[in-house]
Amino acid sequence: MLVSATRTASAWVFRAVFYVTLFGVVAIAHVAITTALRQAGWSGGASLFASGAMLLAFVLLCVQGAEMLRLQLDAWRERQRGKQKLPNGPICLVWSAGEGAADMPWEMIGKPRVRYPRLARRLGIEGMAIVEFEINAEGAAKSIHCVDAWPSDVFYEAAAEGMRKVRFQHSADAHPRFGASYRMPFLFRIAGAAKKPRKNPGSLRSEFSSGAEAVEKLPGSA
Repeated sequence: MLVSATRTASAWVFRAVFYVTLFGVVAIAHVAITTALRQAGWSGGASLFASGAMLLAFVLLCVQGAEMLRLQLDAWRERQRGKQKLPNGPICLVWSAGEGAADMPWEMIGKPRVRYPRLARRLGIEGMAIVEFEINAEGAAKSIHCVDAWPSDVFYEAAAEGMRKVRFQHSADAHPRFGASYRMPFLFRIAGAAKKPRKNPGSLRSEFSSGAEAVEKLPGSA
């Protein structure tokens, strides 16, 4: 199961938006303050100097505050990265699907909604998780557990959360066997991150059949 996401906006984009917004605020405030001082009886030069001094102090305060906020956010993100055991720096995953199809008596109803781990997406980290599960009489996944996850368990947690919302229905010409275990690989990809072109992970049936083979092909980064 392929879980794709786009890159998050870079720090340069946020910085550009911040300075453009600040410039607009300063320009409007400069006109308003200068006009108010002139109406209060100040001369043109004195009103311009006073307005400029106040706005300079305001700009320096905003820039310093933004820098302090950025440092606090970076420190918080680093703590969260350590807690989630995510690597330091972007990691790209290259994967090829296994061949063959299994006699799978279940079909998935709709497409599962799986969230991409937010911090991993922010850091540009791709990953995978192999989930093993059973299917009950209501078509819901049960006994969900992790077979393998790389490079962090946050990818398994996201995959397991998505599996709990999935519903299955058995084929009309098949007789489902309750208690059987199935495996599904979840691949978390960021658009444009991998150096090699991604390959089609195949149909749902081949994903069920090649879960074990995918484990052997996944470890490795580019």
